[in-house]
Amino acid sequence: MVSSPAERLPADSSDTDPEPEKTEPPATTECDSLHSGRQLVHTILPINVDVMFELLFSRSKFLMEFHEARKTTDMVPGEWKVNKDGLKERVVTLTIAITQTIGPKNAHVTETQVMRKCSLPGQLYSIDVTAVQGGIPYADSFYVTQHYCMSRTVDNHTVFSVHAQVHYRKSIFGFVKGFIEKNTWVGLEDFYTSLLRNLQSEYCIPPAKSKGRRTRRSGHTQSKMQIEETIILADTKAKQPSRVPHAAVGGVSKAPKSGCRWLVAIMLLVLIVVNTTLYRKLLQMEDLERMSRLDNSEELDSLLLAKSVRTRNDWLTIFQQQESRYNDEMLEWQKVLFTVTEMLNKASVLCTKLCKIPDNVTASAGSAG
Repeated sequence: MVSSPAERLPADSSDTDPEPEKTEPPATTECDSLHSGRQLVHTILPINVDVMFELLFSRSKFLMEFHEARKTTDMVPGEWKVNKDGLKERVVTLTIAITQTIGPKNAHVTETQVMRKCSLPGQLYSIDVTAVQGGIPYADSFYVTQHYCMSRTVDNHTVFSVHAQVHYRKSIFGFVKGFIEKNTWVGLEDFYTSLLRNLQSEYCIPPAKSKGRRTRRSGHTQSKMQIEETIILADTKAKQPSRVPHAAVGGVSKAPKSGCRWLVAIMLLVLIVVNTTLYRKLLQMEDLERMSRLDNSEELDSLLLAKSVRTRNDWLTIFQQQESRYNDEMLEWQKVLFTVTEMLNKASVLCTKLCKIPDNVTASAGSAG
């Protein structure tokens, strides 16, 4: 049965209970994108969807100031035109700053932005962006695609989401591929974190609740924390039994009581020495690692300044040198962890013997009685 126009009108909000959250877009249009790739943004902003589009995809003052704060130069935002497929399209060129220690300090980016057919002003904007970079190693081997989806909610807010993917035009080495993807994702996440922060600041919006990514700690940090926790536990176990002999040897002669105290004191002293040695070794390794990292960075910077690194073989040589240094550092850490493990085992044996002292003292007290 076909509904009348009156039946399709929205009901008066005063006659119905307010919903706790209204996040679904109106049923007038839907985004036809698969939303594939890694999701970098998914949040709801109390901004009209048309305003959001003007802020991010026009010559808006907000966008220009945002890129200027990020030290972007030579930005030329093109005008929206209809392409041969009947879709609105524009090209944006800009030069972005790169904060990596190794390699060039900036990159030339050409973005081709295409608006999908499902886009409808006032309701939905679905835009595909293809970003091609130049002036960086292997720039001709990959490109990045991003998909913006901005849809209006029933309370005139905007559901804002962004997905991204890295595509390769030709086969490259595995470690080079990992290097490209790592730096690409770091750059994209930093860009969109800054973008959301500036949008919230511009419209006085509290920080949006979205799915955060837990940062992965490095293997060195995890190992160090585990060792320090083990040392603390060893100290706790060692100090707890030291109060037991005073209550258990109440009726024993002074000679055994004095001997037990001396034995406990010696074992505690040994544990303190072991713990001090462990901490000293960890601090030394941390200092060595920091100095090695600084030396490597200075050496690579001097290498880049000494000769022009332009060819693929030049970059391959630098990456191989860096990988060799990382392998050497891993071997040093393995040696230190092996030594620390042996010392912890010795501390564990001492703790076990220390825990058995009250039982021996009690047995000797019983036989004396």
